[in-house]
Amino acid sequence: MNLGRNATLVGTLIATLVVFIAVNMIAGFGLRGVRLDATRGGMYTLTQGSRNIAQSPAEPVKLTFYYTSRLAQGRPVVQTYAQRVRELLEEYARVSGGKIILTVIDPAPFSEAEDQAVAAGIVGVPLNQQGENLYFGLVGVNSADGREVIPFFDPQKERFLEYDLSRLIYSLANPKKKIVGLIAGLQIEGGFTIDPMTRQPRQTPPWYISTEIGGTFEIKNLGRDLSSVDPDVSVLMVLHPKDLPDTTLYAIDQFILGGGRALLFVDPYCENDRDPQQQPGMPPSAGASNLDRLLHAWGVEVPPSRIAADLDNAISVSVGPRNRPETVQHVAYMSLKSDNLSKEDPITGQLGVLNFATSGFIRGRALEGGPAAAITPLATTGDRAMEMSTDLMMLMNDPKTLLRSFIPGSAPLTVAARLSGAVRSAFPDGAPGPGDGLPPTAAHKAQSEGPINVILVADADFAADFMWVRVRDFLGTPFAQKVANNGDFIMTALDNLSGSTDLISVRARQEAARPFKRVEEMRRRAEQNLLAKSQELEREVEETRARINELQARKSAEEALIFTPEQEAEWQNMLKVFSDKRKELREVRAGLNADIERLGTLLKFINIGLIPILVSLGALALGWYRVSRRRAATRD
Repeated sequence: MNLGRNATLVGTLIATLVVFIAVNMIAGFGLRGVRLDATRGGMYTLTQGSRNIAQSPAEPVKLTFYYTSRLAQGRPVVQTYAQRVRELLEEYARVSGGKIILTVIDPAPFSEAEDQAVAAGIVGVPLNQQGENLYFGLVGVNSADGREVIPFFDPQKERFLEYDLSRLIYSLANPKKKIVGLIAGLQIEGGFTIDPMTRQPRQTPPWYISTEIGGTFEIKNLGRDLSSVDPDVSVLMVLHPKDLPDTTLYAIDQFILGGGRALLFVDPYCENDRDPQQQPGMPPSAGASNLDRLLHAWGVEVPPSRIAADLDNAISVSVGPRNRPETVQHVAYMSLKSDNLSKEDPITGQLGVLNFATSGFIRGRALEGGPAAAITPLATTGDRAMEMSTDLMMLMNDPKTLLRSFIPGSAPLTVAARLSGAVRSAFPDGAPGPGDGLPPTAAHKAQSEGPINVILVADADFAADFMWVRVRDFLGTPFAQKVANNGDFIMTALDNLSGSTDLISVRARQEAARPFKRVEEMRRRAEQNLLAKSQELEREVEETRARINELQARKSAEEALIFTPEQEAEWQNMLKVFSDKRKELREVRAGLNADIERLGTLLKFINIGLIPILVSLGALALGWYRVSRRRAATRD
């Protein structure tokens, strides 16, 4: 009887296994592209903006997906991501209603298809000494011979995949790019600078944000000296406007008052504007920029020589020697999370992290009559931020010193904002130059024709590479990995100001980082405790050293090299104090690591152990219930 039951149980298990494998095989082939998206924010569901873009081409867009499947075998990261890319491309083609034509090519090594991939601009990653390359990229073309290429799909950029594909299709569907007029006091498009070590000129590459902008827009560098902004400019981007002449300020003023949109970056302390002739060992200096004449006329100001410092959102940096680095909170470097970003504005509504370096802050300014711009914050510091003088950066650019100098404030500071409403011209007497003091000219706009639309950021370093991208190596090929949403903020702002709403809905959902807030809070408390104990140690050691020096000064020249019993006691006391405090410092660090490890172990147990255990217990309970029912039915 038991033998029969065991045979039946084994047969049932085998049949269940066969059915399970068959269902998975059928689903893999028959249900490709069908997914249940249970992620937060629906990260893997095609947005309405992407659907609109897929249906927007007036003429068919051809996409060719190159993927060397054989060489990807044994690399599960690439294989899984390749399947994800292909499924998403098929979804674009499906919702487009025939406007997107997808072709998949497997370029085998040394084949004609490989030559075609190389000619199309796809990057091959070498995998072995036989000269075989892995190809994993996309080429899109339109009927007007326009071409867009993704040379290689980086698995680390999966959360940005939908945006990259939507932007490629959008560019092909709209071959005439909108123009971004650029006025920059920094070499955002690359150039030459003086190497501070060799004092020789060296070439600098373009900033990554310049490449990002160039992928969607046409960048038109307007220079620093202009009398008017070209009418074909869709949006004006002004980055670090240092010492602009009045004629250029007037051109910006009239462009904005005439309904033009603008993205402005000013900075009271720009880390990227260093003096190349600065002597080694001298205190660091940084350039400042402003648009005070325009902003003050609108009832807005970015206070000069003042920066925002925020302990609650400070970025951790390493200081000290390389063999014994110490982690310190840099209060002038801020990483603002979603809680510090406006949820109502489409630019910041769903961004995750924005990094700022020695940023200024934005506030209202009293006007004597006339309208003032409305300031709508987009990014703000924590509630305890401090207004810090740039003199502290110039004289003591040391994170530990800045941390000791930090005094908590009582209100948040605005570091990025949208300016709107009716405003007056900063040039009430008309264009500057020979006509100064004369009545306004006929073409002069004394007041905005309607509400202005301006995005103001009080930090020019915000756009620099070191604030939001890290270059890393993937299979021997360098790639830029985003660590913050600064670039997405800039691109979304340009999209918003130029009127491209579909791409906004795709980009705004991206999130570059989801930090462990509890771990960060534990680390911050431990670092504050560590700093306090370190300061106490330094104070007691200095006091002991001073007492020794005092005793030493009382001795004669013959006794100068001999320790008295009092000095010996002080010296031994200092050694004991130093040893005890070092032990306390080690205990603080060890306690922090132990707390984080315990939290990590708990999370691993929940994800790896607890859930499978609960599922197994549920399956056993279900099996026991079915067996019990079967036995009861047999007895009946």
